[in-house]
Amino acid sequence: MAREINIERFYPYPIEKVWKAIATSEALSEWLMPNDFKLEIGYEFSFQTKPQPGFDGIVKCKVIDFEEPKRLTYTWQGGPLKKPTNVSFVLKSTQGGTTLLFKHSGFEGFINQYIVRFILGNGWKSLLFKKIKLYLDK
Repeated sequence: MAREINIERFYPYPIEKVWKAIATSEALSEWLMPNDFKLEIGYEFSFQTKPQPGFDGIVKCKVIDFEEPKRLTYTWQGGPLKKPTNVSFVLKSTQGGTTLLFKHSGFEGFINQYIVRFILGNGWKSLLFKKIKLYLDK
């Protein structure tokens, strides 16, 4: 079983529009979660959502890499994830739009490798196939 989440998705929009969706606080708040994100290397921010059993609703993150409008990587730690994992978005201009290559990696331990990764994988699929598309379609 894979130790990371990999999703490839095509959007019929220019790379700049998709970049704005993944790299601005306002856009992330609309399709992902409310946050205090800033596009600065080393900037620590958080996403906040409704608490669930075993999860206080806060995901702590830190921007570790970006190249506008092609690549963004930040850490992701919350709930049962005691060590930060990495979330990475890579954008490629393609004919008729933009291809997004998404990766969430760094899951360690049985619970995180299988259960948490499975739950997050389903969540990311919904977000990247439905929620961000609704944002981009506006």
